[in-house]
Amino acid sequence: MKYRKLDGIDKELSVLVYGTPWTACSKQYRDRAFESYDLAWKAGFRTFDTAHSYGDGEETLGAWLQSRGLREEAVILDKGCNPGQRGSTDTLSAETIRKQLEQSLERLQTDSVEFYLLHRDDPDVAVDEIIEELNEEQKKGRILRFGVSNWSLQRIQAANAYAEKHQLSGFTGFSPAYSLAVYLRDPWGGSISISGEENAYFRKWLKKKDMPVFCYSSLGRGYLSGKFRTDSGLAIEDCLKQGPILEYDAPENRARLARAEQLAREKGCSVSQICLAWLLHQPLQIFPLVAPSSEEHIRDNAGAFEIELSDEECGWLLNPEQA
Repeated sequence: MKYRKLDGIDKELSVLVYGTPWTACSKQYRDRAFESYDLAWKAGFRTFDTAHSYGDGEETLGAWLQSRGLREEAVILDKGCNPGQRGSTDTLSAETIRKQLEQSLERLQTDSVEFYLLHRDDPDVAVDEIIEELNEEQKKGRILRFGVSNWSLQRIQAANAYAEKHQLSGFTGFSPAYSLAVYLRDPWGGSISISGEENAYFRKWLKKKDMPVFCYSSLGRGYLSGKFRTDSGLAIEDCLKQGPILEYDAPENRARLARAEQLAREKGCSVSQICLAWLLHQPLQIFPLVAPSSEEHIRDNAGAFEIELSDEECGWLLNPEQA
């Protein structure tokens, strides 16, 4: 595992962030979740991602940290305020941020979180009250740094321009979908990806600002995990759930997956390690979010740091004609 320090946070963040999806964190599966968190901690994970909208996710993570006495060492990346996602009734407002943050801190059994992100955006809401409220929470010490997840570049820039004009803190972290596979469809609503040539301008801005990028779907929600192999002869529906199929399955992405399979054979490693190594090679301050549950997969993901890819190999994975 590798670690990185960020201004304003006195702990080191593990570069790989352990995700706590609601599907694996409900109370009925808490023992299983605790076991996975124990294995992740043993493998070097110190940064944990959760959200107000993840069902029992925050409560499960908070209970585990409390039971293991690890809160002082762990870094929490929490998210709240999720308007626009299918099934969500959230509104984007200072009141929603304040209310949900209070609930999240109670669930997590902590007085503060190291990084707080707004989950989704409502472009019709002015950024003024949002930046003002987040600065108030920062002054109270309830959040150390804050940023956004599924927000457009235009909205991030508008918010940070307001913050600069009024001598306030702006967004200093971003969590989009990003992986070797291009994000094709958004079945959930309000999702933002920075994959593909069409988003090169976004990546260029993030690089210029040296903004931490906590990328979710770093393995295409399983599409790049090796569960489905282009050379297996199995139907993709027999290997993956409908979500990642809808989001990622297309000839372009299958071709990238096939090249990742080839490179994995040549280097004697897993497909997921190749895909994570590609992501870690990108010229951004990347923190990939992963959610392995078994000891084998946790070790596999952590082993991605041992895989070295050249610029040529990374280019070939994207497009062999331009490598």
